Amino acid sequence: MNKHVSHGITVERSGADMFVTMHSPQENPLSLAAQKAGQLYGLLHMVCDYAAANDSLAGLDPQVQEGVLSLAAGLAREALALSEMAGVVG
Repeated sequence: MNKHVSHGITVERSGADMFVTMHSPQENPLSLAAQKAGQLYGLLHMVCDYAAANDSLAGLDPQVQEGVLSLAAGLAREALALSEMAGVVG
């Protein structure tokens, strides 16, 4: 298993699988979920502002659209998993 640690983030590779973990000292699942939800809100707010200024999202390059949607989905999954963990732990 390959392992790399940098800036509080650990990346491990095991065969075809890759695991990325972040060390968050003095944090709890609910506070991390709130951070992820805030990041998601900021991303979606920025996209809405762009759409309003340009009358649509069609002006965005398809790769950028895909990247934004992928980032939003990832943040939503992380917020959901952390919220669920907070419910189990708390």
